[in-house]
Amino acid sequence: MAAPALLSAPPPPPPMEEDGLTSHVAPSPNPPPPPSKSGFLRGRPPIGVTSEFDSERQLFSHRISCRVLNGLAKLRLRVHHGAAGGAPTPEVALMGRNFSAVVDAASRGAVLRGTADLAGSLHLSAAHNTKNYQNGEQSYIHIGCSTHCLSISCDHEYDDSTVSCIRMDRYFQLKYNSRKEGQGEVAVTTNLGDSPCKIELSSLVPPDGLPRATFLFPNGEVSVKEKKLDEGEKILSVNGIVKSHVLNGVCTALYNDNMMNIKYRYKDDELSFIPSLTLPSNSLSFAFKRQLTPSDKFSYRYHFDTNYWSAVYKQKASKHVKWKAGYGSDERLGWASVWVGDAGGKTKEAPLKTKVQLMIKVPQNNIQNSTLVFRVKKRWDF
Repeated sequence: MAAPALLSAPPPPPPMEEDGLTSHVAPSPNPPPPPSKSGFLRGRPPIGVTSEFDSERQLFSHRISCRVLNGLAKLRLRVHHGAAGGAPTPEVALMGRNFSAVVDAASRGAVLRGTADLAGSLHLSAAHNTKNYQNGEQSYIHIGCSTHCLSISCDHEYDDSTVSCIRMDRYFQLKYNSRKEGQGEVAVTTNLGDSPCKIELSSLVPPDGLPRATFLFPNGEVSVKEKKLDEGEKILSVNGIVKSHVLNGVCTALYNDNMMNIKYRYKDDELSFIPSLTLPSNSLSFAFKRQLTPSDKFSYRYHFDTNYWSAVYKQKASKHVKWKAGYGSDERLGWASVWVGDAGGKTKEAPLKTKVQLMIKVPQNNIQNSTLVFRVKKRWDF
């Protein structure tokens, strides 16, 4: 392996004339570029530092990140601590395209994940959680292997459960679930020929009654299972969900435990209307959203049985400045907030790499208890 350019032997001295003087050689019009640095002598990668403060939770968050391994992975350090003091909780992560390792110093554990493509169509995935069991965190191991016609996965949680799934071709699937208390569940799913419909049969292990049958079709599913009442009597329970396109919208009917919820959703580029009816309680509500202008939006929700309502108005003044205000009758609380910086974007895309949110909450019955909440997020690049 050739040595790096900075460690190679020095170039030979220029030729000497017979009188001992150096010959005057005309410089090349295009001198070669200086040798690039490589390996560990390369300059450090750019480092990003982000700090955030949330006044409502009284929490400081700091993050330091940079690219390592020639840009193939990202190294990240996160630290959280409260404004009132307390020990900070650091977290270190190394993340790449096919692997990641997250170490939590507070729980003295780590989460390791990795994926790999082997032999063309063979895909392997694995994950391991080594969280401290004494602190109540559940450790687990996941291993998955899949091809075009076969898929096998296994999850093992210490002292909790083991889940295995085998999918053969596209017509047959077998699942098995074993819980800590010794009772498991097995399920078999099969396609009905070349149709998109499926039938699934599932049963407890050891069995405790009739198996549950589920019929799955493109617009929903219907399941029938045996249910035990408080009096000890067993009955057949039917649950299901069906979706259908009606009048340029989607109608959804959900039936569960002798209750049905019918919801209709209509949405276009400017208007969204969602009425909902629950039977047999006859509880009716609706949600309404209207895009007034490309930068203004209004939404309203009302429940007829409780007379609760809420309204929100949003305005996007520019790409990085937006504000909204609203009121909720259930909490009798009005509020208004303004964002400087893209609320859903990254800090490095915001102006001056800073995002600021200011929110004021005003209770209707006690205006003197109004509170001001702010969040500040700042990023530096070195």
